[in-house]
This record gives sequence, structure tokens and C-alpha cells, in this order.
Amino acid sequence: MGFWAGLALLLLGLHLVGEGLAGLKARRHLLARAMGHPLGVLGAGFFLGLLSGSGTGFSLLALGLVESGVLGLGQAALLSLAATAGAAFWVGVVSLAQRELAEAFLVLGLPFLLWPGLRRVAFFFLGVGLLFLGFLRMGEGVEGLRPFLVLLDPGPLGLYLLGFFLSFLLATANGVAALALALSPALGQEGAMALVLGAGVGVSGALFWAYLAGRREALPLGGVLLAHRFLLSLPLGFLLPWLSPLGVVGFHALAHLAFALGFLPLGGRYAALAERVFPKRGVVPKYLSQEALETPGLAFALVQRELARVADAVRGMLAQAVRVLAQEEGGEADLVPLEEKVDRLTREVVLYTAELSTRTRDERAVRFFVMASELEHLGDLVRRIVRQAERLWAQGLTFSPEGREDLLEALREVLKRLELLAAALGAGEKALAEEVLRQAPALEAFLDRLRRAHLARLEGGRPESRATTLAHLDLLITLEELGGGVERLCRLVLEL
Repeated sequence: MGFWAGLALLLLGLHLVGEGLAGLKARRHLLARAMGHPLGVLGAGFFLGLLSGSGTGFSLLALGLVESGVLGLGQAALLSLAATAGAAFWVGVVSLAQRELAEAFLVLGLPFLLWPGLRRVAFFFLGVGLLFLGFLRMGEGVEGLRPFLVLLDPGPLGLYLLGFFLSFLLATANGVAALALALSPALGQEGAMALVLGAGVGVSGALFWAYLAGRREALPLGGVLLAHRFLLSLPLGFLLPWLSPLGVVGFHALAHLAFALGFLPLGGRYAALAERVFPKRGVVPKYLSQEALETPGLAFALVQRELARVADAVRGMLAQAVRVLAQEEGGEADLVPLEEKVDRLTREVVLYTAELSTRTRDERAVRFFVMASELEHLGDLVRRIVRQAERLWAQGLTFSPEGREDLLEALREVLKRLELLAAALGAGEKALAEEVLRQAPALEAFLDRLRRAHLARLEGGRPESRATTLAHLDLLITLEELGGGVERLCRLVLEL
């Protein structure tokens, strides 16, 4: 039992070290540098992993950058590999464990817990202390496992597979490497290194768990990382007898460096293969055409049609928000597919209009650019409405029947105007945009009446109104912002 308790302490220590280092300001600057040349991605990723102690954390961060379109698949995979290589050197820190040092770090972390602003510093010191204590406890308990390991006699291949599955399940190569280091007296040097090698491949499993949680882009990224690490682990496995002088720590670092460096010449091929094996089924522009850039008039017309798709997606989000509020069930998760559509299409429209602006210097490109950003902001406002209502229901509160009907009526009024805007963009009918602007004073007066009605309910002492007043007023302000955004977009339509 002592060995497994030590492993639990070690894994907790790794987690706390990662939490403690997560707030370093230098990480944003380094991450920005990782967007350029592959060597920049490699260097910045390595240093980020060294600073964080968590390659898995940066694998998930790389996934987020792929999902948002900031990084391509090859760049994200390289960032993940480089960060994991940097984090691998933390196993060398674990190998320095001494009981006196462990206790010193634990005691050093205690004072920082008293100040909320310094909690991360406390987590770091406590994490290192737990790392050391866990590793020492594992070393003390390893003799109890020796008869079991001798009985199994897994051999290098069995240890490789064991390392793979442990790392796949635990999502930490460093934790399994520390386990191998503690078990090396019982496994032998080559056996411990085989366990480490399998763990280096299996750590890709964190992305497959993310895929099972609904993140579609995790599958191609995880597949690329798993295939690359597995292929490069084969020659390293054959070289184990000659690499044994490196020891567990040195081999762990070497393996992950080899994975990162070996990806540089192969990244483009992996990305192309992933596109064939995992074809994207996500949202893509329907009208934007690269060939049309040669004919600016046609290109501007296509941008307008694509913006109509974005406006229709925002309209769908608002219609869903009306249903959520009317039925008092559901939440932000119901908006995610449409919000992803809005975000992806907006990004493509912005990039396309930037290219148009570079070629033509036409003022229409600026207007389309503003319209795209305005539509994306409207989507954020719709999500804010649902988030506010969902937060209220989580507290066991609900709007008064009159208050809810007022909010629903206001939502429907804004929805009508948004539908007119989408039609104006899609059909090029400026008369529809003019109709929205003519109705603007009426909407403003209507929202003012709703505020006065809410005030009357407060004066009457309605308990539901008193309990939900801040949320009610915030939603009215958000609806006013939505209406104002629709009006600004209509003015831009008239300027086209």
C-alpha cells in the first residue's frame, strides 16, 4: 500500500506544481512567439513546458488553438511535442528528492497560503514537497512489489505496453517516468526505460479523452501525435541496450526531444494525411471564393451573402434563447453549435475582406469588416442573455410571470429586427434595413416602458421581482445593446 500511496502523492504534487506555474506572465509572450516559424514553435513550446511542468496542459491548449483557427494541425502538434519535451526535465527534479528537502518545501509553502494573491506560489512549493515525498515513499515500498514483478516477468515489450496504458489513462508521462525511476531497482535499467518509452507514446491519450468529451478537433490532433510518437518509439526501443547508460531520466528527456525534433521534417505530411483520414465536417464558408478575388465586384457580393449566413446563425441563437427563457430549461450548451458557426464564419469573412482591402483599397471592405465583428459581438450578447438566466435558475430563483413575459416580448421584438437584417443582407433589399431604423424609436420606448413596469413591481413589493431585479435590468440593457447593434448593421447595409 505504501508504494501506491506514494504514487498518489507524486501525481498530486505534479498537479500542484502545474497549478503554481500556470500564472506566469511570460507564458503569453512566449505563446505569441509560437505562432510563426516552426523553430519558433519548437523553442517557445519547449520553454513553456519547462516553465509549466505539464506537457498535457499544453496539448489541450494547442487543441484550443486549433479549434479557434489560430494554429494549424501541424503547428499545434509541434507545440504539444515541444512542451512535453520541456516538461520531461521535471523528472530530473524528482530524482533529486530527499526527505529534508521535501519537508523544507512543504513548510516554505505554508505562509503563502495566507495571502490569496500568493496561492500559486504556495501550490508550487507544496507541489514540489509532495513530489519528493511521494517519490521517496514509492522507493520505500518498491521491495513489496518485487515478488509480484518477478512472477509476472513482463519483459521490455510488456513494460512498454504497461507504460502506454498507464500514461493513456493518467494523462501524464512524467508521472509514469517517476514511477519507472522508483521501480528501476526491481525492473532493471532497460525495463524501466521500456516503461518510460511506452508512457511517452501513451500520453497522447489526453486528447482522445477530450474527443470523447465532445471536442471534435481532438481526434485528428491526438491521432497525429500518437502515430508520430509510436513510429519514433520503435527505433528507440531497439536501441535500449545501447542507451541504458543514459538512465531513466536521461532517456525520458531524450525520447521526448526526439519526438519533437523528428516532427519538424514530417509535420506537413502528417497534416495532409490527417486531412484525408479525418476530413473536416465543420462549418466552412459557402460563398467565399479565392478565384472571385480577381473580380472585386463579385467578391464583395459573395462577402455580403456570407454575412447573411452569419446573421442567420445569430438569429438562430436568439430564437434558441427565446425558447430557453420561455421554457426555463436548457442553457449555454444549446447555443454552442450555432455560436461555433458564427465564430468560424466571422473569422473567414474577416480574413477574406482583409485580402480584398489589400487588393482594392475599397471602402466597402472596411464596412464588411465592421459588420462581421458586429455580428460576432451580437452572438456574444445572446450568449450573455442565456448565461444570466441560467445563473439565476441555478440559485433557485425565477422571474415573476409578468417580468418573464416582458423579457420574452422584448426578445421577440429584437428577433424580428434581426430577421429583417438577415433578409436585407441576403436579398440586398435596403428597404428592409430602412424599416428596422424606422422602428428604432419604438423599440427604445418599449424597453423604457418595461423598465417602468419592473419598477412598479418593485414598488408593489413583489418578492420575485426583488430577488431577480439585477438580472432583469441586466437583460434589458443587453437587449438594448442587441437592438443598437442591429441598427448599426442596418446603417452599414444602407452604405453599401
